[in-house]
Amino acid sequence: MPKPARPRVLLTYSRSLMALTAAQSLADHDIDVVGCDSVDMTVLQFSKHSKGHRLIADHREDPEAFIEDLLEAVEHFRPKGAVPYVLMPMFEETSVIAEHAARFEGKIILAIPDWASITQVEPKDRLPAAAEAAGVAFPKTLAPKTREAVEAATRELAFPVITKPARGVGGRGIAKHDDAKALLAHIDEKPPKTENDWPLLQEAVPGRDFCFCALCEDGEVRAHMTYRSVHGFPPRSGAGVLRETVESAPFLKAAAPLLKHLKWNGVCEIDYRWTGEDDAPAQLIEVNPRYWAGLFQSVASGVDFPWLLYRQAVGDPVTEPPRVTIGRKSKVPLLALLSASQKIAEQEEYFQNLSGSWDALRGRDEERGERGRAAGALGGFVTSLFDVRALGAYAKAFRESREDHDEAATDFIPLDDPGAMLGVLFVLSSLIRRGELPPELKFDG
Repeated sequence: MPKPARPRVLLTYSRSLMALTAAQSLADHDIDVVGCDSVDMTVLQFSKHSKGHRLIADHREDPEAFIEDLLEAVEHFRPKGAVPYVLMPMFEETSVIAEHAARFEGKIILAIPDWASITQVEPKDRLPAAAEAAGVAFPKTLAPKTREAVEAATRELAFPVITKPARGVGGRGIAKHDDAKALLAHIDEKPPKTENDWPLLQEAVPGRDFCFCALCEDGEVRAHMTYRSVHGFPPRSGAGVLRETVESAPFLKAAAPLLKHLKWNGVCEIDYRWTGEDDAPAQLIEVNPRYWAGLFQSVASGVDFPWLLYRQAVGDPVTEPPRVTIGRKSKVPLLALLSASQKIAEQEEYFQNLSGSWDALRGRDEERGERGRAAGALGGFVTSLFDVRALGAYAKAFRESREDHDEAATDFIPLDDPGAMLGVLFVLSSLIRRGELPPELKFDG
């Protein structure tokens, strides 16, 4: 008797630890997970939780090709039988999919915020108007489009002032300036080429950074948690990223009217700064219409956002907020990971052998319509994968990821899914060779 069809979720940005966290969560609830990404050999492809993978165009380089490829992936991975089939974006591609949501109608269930809501917070120069309409605290922010307008803005703003791009994710391009002279020098060092390149100017506010994470339905918050982050960079600090779950009350009070005004559906992450004083409101900094780098921290603290979002998408919404474990701490051993990836990235011969073996294995898969069952191709890939020098770097990173140097637990790759570490290292190594790092490893939001 054939096995009954299982629900299926298609995850994008499958190179990320966020996708791995989501896959683990969904697989624990008997849901099949498949992945898509514009890079090959991703974290999910090595994970035991993945049932398949599709290479698609990069949404940043060619949004139309990205949507077309994603639509083809939707058809390719369609499950047999009348079971739920959900597309769950993991990162900044969420907005592109939301903009083209109508093209997926009738083909797959989209677990994303509405485009009408997203456009009120993206680009970031639209957020001040939304915050004012919702009546929430927001630092004074201006969006000048000329050098003269920047000069005029310096006379309106109280320093220090933050410059940040209106478009982009994470903390890329953010700088702090103590006076007008420093700000103007920063602008003149790399003059914006187009109108969209001009940065926002925002008054710096006192306090610490907090990440408020939420799942909403028609503007009502159904589940939430908050964590704060401490980043262990530069390398001489010798520490990774430390996160701690804290009480959400001050941030929920600030977020609820904004999310209601936005009529938000799905997940989001909101950056706040707060002094910790009861009479001082948490200051809204940024709204991210997607999952966040600290997703594992959220799940480990008792709020399983991927599972809750899946339930909401298929018509089984959350009725009571999950209980959050306050004080839960974790760290990602970022330095050990980058060090191991750097060692691998420097090995040209290893990359050539591994890439060639992977191409042979993938070609055989596509030809036979299977997942790597040909012994010859699979054996060649495994041999290339476990090159002694690369294996040494992998083992070192895996060992260091499990070392507990303080009271914080180390959360990274589960012990029962060690193959996923290989995917992490290969993806990081490939990016290092191209001179970049994934934004979710550099910043939480």
